[in-house]
Amino acid sequence: MSHTQWTHDPAARRAAVYRLPAGTSAADCRAALRAVPAPPDVSAPTPTAPAPTGAPAPAGGPVVRFWAEAVPGAAGSAVASRRRERELRAPLGVAGTVRLVLLEYADGVRDLVAVTDVEDGVLDRLAEALGAVDAPDDAPDDGTGAAGLGLDVPGIGAGPDVAADVAAVLLPALARARREEQPVLDVVEHTAGGVRTGCVRAAGLDEDLPVAAYRAWVAEQAARPGGEGGEGGEGGEDTGDGPRVALHVDLRPRAVRALRRMPALEGRHALTVHVTSGADGSPRVRCWYRAEEFPVPEAEALRHRVERLARQVLTGDQALPVAALAAHDAAEERRIVDLGRTARVADSGPRLIHELVRASADASPDATALTDPGDGTALTYRQLVERGDRLAGALHALGVRPGDRVGVCLDRSARLIEVLLGVLTAGAAYVPLDPAYPADRLAFVEEDARLGVVIVEDGRGGAFAPGAAVELSALTGLAATAPPLPPGTGASPDDAAYVIYTSGSTGRPKGVVVPHRAVGRLLDATADDFGLGPGDCWTWFHSVAFDFSVWEIWGCLGTGGRLVVVPYWTCRSPEDFRELLLRERVTVLNQTPSAFARLTELEHARPAPLALRLVVFGGEPLDARSLVPWFDVHPERECRMVNMFGITETTVHVTARTVTRADALAGSRSVGAAIPGWSVRVLDERGRLLPPGCAGEIAVGGDGLALEYLGRPELTERRFVADPLDPRGRLYLSGDKGRMLPDGQLEHLGRLDNQIKLRGHRIELDEIRSVLLAHPSVRAAVVVLNAPPGRPDDATLDAYAVLDGADAREVRRHAARMLPEYMVPSTVTALARLPLTVNGKVDTAQLPVPRPAPVRRPPRRAEGGTGPLEAVLEAWRTAFGEEVSPDDDFFDLGGNSLRALRVVHALRDAGVRVDVRDVYRLRTPSALAGAATVVEPGAAVVA
Repeated sequence: MSHTQWTHDPAARRAAVYRLPAGTSAADCRAALRAVPAPPDVSAPTPTAPAPTGAPAPAGGPVVRFWAEAVPGAAGSAVASRRRERELRAPLGVAGTVRLVLLEYADGVRDLVAVTDVEDGVLDRLAEALGAVDAPDDAPDDGTGAAGLGLDVPGIGAGPDVAADVAAVLLPALARARREEQPVLDVVEHTAGGVRTGCVRAAGLDEDLPVAAYRAWVAEQAARPGGEGGEGGEGGEDTGDGPRVALHVDLRPRAVRALRRMPALEGRHALTVHVTSGADGSPRVRCWYRAEEFPVPEAEALRHRVERLARQVLTGDQALPVAALAAHDAAEERRIVDLGRTARVADSGPRLIHELVRASADASPDATALTDPGDGTALTYRQLVERGDRLAGALHALGVRPGDRVGVCLDRSARLIEVLLGVLTAGAAYVPLDPAYPADRLAFVEEDARLGVVIVEDGRGGAFAPGAAVELSALTGLAATAPPLPPGTGASPDDAAYVIYTSGSTGRPKGVVVPHRAVGRLLDATADDFGLGPGDCWTWFHSVAFDFSVWEIWGCLGTGGRLVVVPYWTCRSPEDFRELLLRERVTVLNQTPSAFARLTELEHARPAPLALRLVVFGGEPLDARSLVPWFDVHPERECRMVNMFGITETTVHVTARTVTRADALAGSRSVGAAIPGWSVRVLDERGRLLPPGCAGEIAVGGDGLALEYLGRPELTERRFVADPLDPRGRLYLSGDKGRMLPDGQLEHLGRLDNQIKLRGHRIELDEIRSVLLAHPSVRAAVVVLNAPPGRPDDATLDAYAVLDGADAREVRRHAARMLPEYMVPSTVTALARLPLTVNGKVDTAQLPVPRPAPVRRPPRRAEGGTGPLEAVLEAWRTAFGEEVSPDDDFFDLGGNSLRALRVVHALRDAGVRVDVRDVYRLRTPSALAGAATVVEPGAAVVA
């Protein structure tokens, strides 16, 4: 036996399985071990625990712990495989030792399972001393599917460039899969002269280099002495790169070949690749990985990428740019694309939106189409279509022609639906404008969309150009006398139906132009699956300028349901909204997760007999865990919860997933598969297709794509691109980050642009938010980066959370327990509610100045002759964080909907009843106190 020095490496636990001659006994092994010579120049480490009885400890070598176990099964049986796996993974127990277990199978076969944390040549030499049988190259790796696989690297030689060759293949294979994480390849090469280390970072990979120059760059990095990080990374600074992958190259002749080796998976390495010498001297490449970090399908995909890239990197055109290397062949590309595509289940042909409504009227003309609790309006389908036709005639009389765009700036009401229907019937496209928008934004949209006509509420046309604003009363008056539309007037299914403006990254809103046919296809894709029909009652909750309203309005009226208009103030009062759901017996509800959280709180506290059978989530990512309280009181068998990912540019929805209680408990991030007629795929930053398991940008194709960005040809060309696999198709590049799963389900991982960098660290804000939401008392949360102008070093991460049963300090302690120091929010500010935009999304602009958690004082009840005034003053102090007087004006102090909710909830805790509308209407503490109702202690209080 060689006198090579025993080298202790506590970070590297290694294991192997060797086949011994049949019938080898424990006594034979002990005798052979006692005969093993030991190097004279190294003392054995002192064991920290006694070795099993009879275990030898060769003088000068590591402590060897040996025992034998009988296995009740043949060597090829399942029980034998499980026992080998268990022994391979069992804790070593004592540092600086070798643990040997002889497995004696019922058929006489004997395996030696060896584990150590010292230099792995020790295992081979001990196995050789015990008479291990040399294993062939194709020895089976029983049970290794969850831990390792072989890699075919065509073109690899056995010369001195093996490490660089394998690294040159691995780096693009890993970077294509995890580019956003910037993988790091730690190279460790074992030679007769010692160990060389290097470090190759994907962050330094220039994919525009020719392959030859790229290989030279990799070789330089891999051979750089003492490469950054080295094996296990000791001494190397952690720069935030990841994941780290270890490449061990050891072509030294082995004393004996093992049936199976399980190399160390160092703490920082998600994957380890070993290159060893085969029986014929050629390199043999094995990959070992942690299943939780590299799921089996992702590891299999890596195998295929390595094999395909090896042919191109090592034996292909060396002048080809690295970016042009193809990771998939045509068949694999088609398989991946088909995985994200769902075929149409129904096809009623291209249709106009107003013709969908007319079809409902033809089927049930006297059925109620529209109910508006705000003014008591109730319209049948016949009445709705007739009013739409008359308004279309009035618009035509005003000069509106097919293809024109008409602005609609009206309060949420039945009359607004009539006007939208009239615009569509006239062949024009409607441009919705929320009256709550600032005048500057309204004026911008008017100019950008070139609106010649804007329908407004009476007396509210001042934000628009003279002559453009048409008051609603004037339009309805004209409708009474205007002639009907001339024959042949109208639009085609491929023409624009509406233009909705969304915020732009530059602050300039952009108009998304959506055709009629896309809405018809959306109903084809969902109506049967969701069981939509005349028996349903829907709510119209969202602003008409938010594309979720397209689904609410036309999804209901296009399938014959009854649409209930939710008044503005009802939307802002969870209690009033729930009362509406009960009173109207609503069956289909569409909500952003942030808005639905308010209803969930009420239902969890006091369940009501709601008629809901379907809740559709959209508009923002859903944290499935937030639905657990809902499932506690409304089991999934009674009400189906559907998470839908979608974008304005893809006609509201793209994917759908029914969320179960199991999904909620597991915190599933899946948004489901593409709805029929739509498709999704995941691309890297160069637009290349990524396989399942790899994160990248979500691209959407199929029936729902918008026509363009209005007047923005460059942006349209950049975001709506040709489908390289379908000459007639287009893809929309969403800017959303996602991962396709092997079953065709899509995981939504946030926005690609929601990544920030703070003091050298790249941070996903959604990750911090997810940790906050894991606290049982956090109902909702948002995290923002606050950077004082001109002082980037003073930037802080600040969190805002809606709490139930905990204080902000405890939530921050929870985050500190879950996150590295640089990701823990500097402050956690407790809020009564997260402020929402008119579209139901979190309005970060309305978040208050971050502050440490204040000392909470119990609200003081009204006493003596003061009435509720002192309680109101205390509530205002809580809301504004400063002293206030009885005559201070709510809006002068900077009041908003968030602070109004704070006042309402603080007063509720003090036994005083007001609502949000009272705060807005009365404006001062004294006026609010005069209208408030004091509730007896212990009585139920409804805000």
